[in-house]
Amino acid sequence: MKKKLALVLSIVMIFSLLAACGPKEEAKNSQPPDNQNQETNNPPSTEITHVSLELISLSVIPSLEATKKVENDINDYIQNTLGENIALDLSVVNVSDFFTTVPMELAGGTGPDLVMMLGNLSNFQSQGYLLPLDDYLDNELKPTVELLGNIMGSGKIAGHTYMVPRYFGTVLDWKFIYDTAYTDGVYDMTKVHDMASLEECLEALKAKWPNERFLVYNDQFDDILNYTYDVSIIGTYAATVGESTTLVNYYETDAFKEAIEMAYRFRQKGYSDPEGSANTLSHDAVIMAGTSKGVIMGHSADCAGTADMFTKRNTYGATFGAVTLEIGDLYTDNTGIGISYTCKNPSAAAKFINMLYCDEFVWTALIYGAEGQDYVWLDDAHTQADYPEGLDANTIPYNCLYSCGIIGNGFRTGSIPMVSATSSGSDPEYGMKLMNQAWCPPLYGFTPDPSKVSNEIAAVSNVVDQYLKPLTYGDVNPDELYPQFIDALKAAGIDNIIADYQAQVDEWVKENK
Repeated sequence: MKKKLALVLSIVMIFSLLAACGPKEEAKNSQPPDNQNQETNNPPSTEITHVSLELISLSVIPSLEATKKVENDINDYIQNTLGENIALDLSVVNVSDFFTTVPMELAGGTGPDLVMMLGNLSNFQSQGYLLPLDDYLDNELKPTVELLGNIMGSGKIAGHTYMVPRYFGTVLDWKFIYDTAYTDGVYDMTKVHDMASLEECLEALKAKWPNERFLVYNDQFDDILNYTYDVSIIGTYAATVGESTTLVNYYETDAFKEAIEMAYRFRQKGYSDPEGSANTLSHDAVIMAGTSKGVIMGHSADCAGTADMFTKRNTYGATFGAVTLEIGDLYTDNTGIGISYTCKNPSAAAKFINMLYCDEFVWTALIYGAEGQDYVWLDDAHTQADYPEGLDANTIPYNCLYSCGIIGNGFRTGSIPMVSATSSGSDPEYGMKLMNQAWCPPLYGFTPDPSKVSNEIAAVSNVVDQYLKPLTYGDVNPDELYPQFIDALKAAGIDNIIADYQAQVDEWVKENK
């Protein structure tokens, strides 16, 4: 689960959206605060307010019938247990559709009331697709704000909150995961602890097994070396290094340059996928089938738990081991949920967001599905559950488990204790431990406003689209292509972007230090 989310986020970049539609005037907040029934002098309204959500899934999209069952269960709970006159209109969309259809819907004014985001907060805000949440932070969203604490800073732009960030183990333990049949007696894996020592290991494994490869793709190297060099990306194209708040061109950092050199070297030596960026298979498909005998992935589980998960899930009978390369850093996480400018009742939408983060039943139903349809309890105390008879994780009508890291309280991943479920490679306790020990960059909580440099961002985005994949996958010699990349970035206006962001940073530092 964590890997899938990390993989998706690694490909998220600023992309051109359709022409913006101006935000509508925000509805007045006439609803009582929080998600509790409150006595007033006026009788409670019986009118049901509908709030729509397009839930992103990283897995198979459930049927409309199965989704409707989950929707009905949630609405019955909201109205008859919580006593709120709110009804969720639920649909589930594939993550690939999210990056195409949802921006089009928002541009046309037909998008959902609740807008999920995967790294594109600044784009959606600059296009006017999001309402500010400031009026709801001390009322409808107060319990959520108290739960998230300083993590709420990730949802701020120019002093206003537009997104409630996910509450999740965003810090990953990046590991090299390997088939032990190819390492036992060949190399002492306890010596592997970073990318440099991994390279020595791969050299030994390749010498022993010249026809095998031990990595899938190389485009993760820059992420891992960012942690090594304490590089924190700001708004995709700028970065800080160490404790300094001075912004630099991310693509000119030592971490990025070393990453693309390593990617090319590994391709030339046959350690990684020979197809490079042309290969469209997922990491899972490659490693679980044995095409590669090793892989780099980030998980919020320890090495033993991750190795056990890979051993149980691979399809060719291998036993896996795992060693840590780097622990991730805290980062301003532009993944979460906000309210669309077209929402007719933002107060009701804010109430539902609060339920999503603070109410166990609502979050669990969205992720695990409906009792009886997608799982059954095995005891009256609800300590154990399993799939209905004859079904498993691949055949139950509704399963959005791989959505749990995008919104809501992701530390509730054990809400339904499925006895026969395969481990997802995520451990909430370990994830929280990683977050508590992670390095915090100096601009944690800062998100730049791109509105003044939108033209430059569009031009730089086109350059990045042209050069980034061949460089990070190791398809091309960086000695030849990298200087062209830097020249093209400068011609597109990257220095103007960095200067504009630096002015915002300086103001932010004055206000927050």
